[in-house]
Amino acid sequence: MNLLNQFLKIGLLVSVSVFTLQCDDKDSQVENSIFLGLLAADANKRCETAIDASYTSGTYATLCTPQAGPGRFFRFEGMKALGDNGYFYLFLGYAQTPASSTPNASGQYSFVAGKSVSSPNPYVWFRNIEYGNYQGGQTASGANSNAFSFSTEQELCVSFSGTTTAPTTYLWVTGVSGANCKNLATLQKENAIINYASWPNSGNVLSTSGQAFFRFSNVSLLTASKIVVSSETVL
Repeated sequence: MNLLNQFLKIGLLVSVSVFTLQCDDKDSQVENSIFLGLLAADANKRCETAIDASYTSGTYATLCTPQAGPGRFFRFEGMKALGDNGYFYLFLGYAQTPASSTPNASGQYSFVAGKSVSSPNPYVWFRNIEYGNYQGGQTASGANSNAFSFSTEQELCVSFSGTTTAPTTYLWVTGVSGANCKNLATLQKENAIINYASWPNSGNVLSTSGQAFFRFSNVSLLTASKIVVSSETVL
């Protein structure tokens, strides 16, 4: 009888172990599915455009668009000045390829970065059709910052925040005031090099249907290695 009881106990333990393993396996499958789903969702919000030898200086090139929607946060890797008077341009909200370096319609915005012979410090600014002619003295939406230098490779990131009024525009540079463009938690209003929302026309909302483009005036004067685009804004 004792022997029979022992066999029954062993059988019960084996059954419980198999059931537990099956439950653990199912839990793992669920966790893996959730993890993969989160990765896929994140991937749908991001895309990358490499800046390589296929790009021709001065051309207006199409920037990738995340599957989740138009880009609103942009990270520029490896931006560096190789000479003076080279500029980079980001264009948002365009229905067709830009024909000039300045916005010419409502809903269009641009970001400009470069190095001029007139200053050792970088020039950076945001612009729309009403405001942002930095050379014309409209400097509130920009900066001639001494906090970083294009003499070495820099990582910059910009965000266009807001969908019902003219966007709040931010610029951060990795390593400046604790900002890290790869770590969104470090990007705050307080450590932004540019934090601008005072557009003359608050009703000039950034177009949600337009395409993003970019342009380098001359890659032998200013260049970068990659542009990472996200459909989600920061702040």
